[in-house]
Amino acid sequence: MRGILLLALLGGIALAQPGTSPFVDVPPCHWAREALQAIARPDPNARPAPSALLAENALRQVFEGLRCNDPRWSERFLLNPSPAFGQGPAGLRGFELAVEQVQISGRQATLRFALSVLLESGPLRRRGAAQLSFGEQGWKVVYASLVDLELPFFPR
Repeated sequence: MRGILLLALLGGIALAQPGTSPFVDVPPCHWAREALQAIARPDPNARPAPSALLAENALRQVFEGLRCNDPRWSERFLLNPSPAFGQGPAGLRGFELAVEQVQISGRQATLRFALSVLLESGPLRRRGAAQLSFGEQGWKVVYASLVDLELPFFPR
C-alpha cells in the first residue's frame, strides 16, 4: 500500500511540472534565470506576433534590466539607445509600471503609462508615452521616447 501511495505521489509531481515557453523573459537578477535559459530551447523558425501583451512586456523588461543593474538586458528591448546609456549604475531600486493605453498600428505601437520609480535618491512618479517598433526580435522600445521622462538612467 505504501509503495502504491509513493508511486502515485511521485507520478503526480512529475505530471505537475510546468511546460516551457520559448519566449520566456526572465530578468537578469531573477533566481531562476540560468535554469530557464537552459530549459527553453526556442524553435529557430518561430517568430512572435505583434501583440499588446508583448509590447507591454518589452517596456517592462527595460526597467527590469535597470533594476537589476544590467543595462545589457535593457538594451535587448531598446531601439537605438544613446551611447551614454548604461555607462554608470542606474540606481533603480524598484519600479511600478501601469500601462494605461496601448495603440498598435501595423508594426508600430504607442504605450501610455504611469511609472513610479524608487531611486537611491528617493521616489519619483512619471507619466509618459513610449513608442515601440516590431521587428524580427519582437517589440523594441524607441529609446528617444523614454528620454522625455527625464530620468537619470535615460541620458540624451
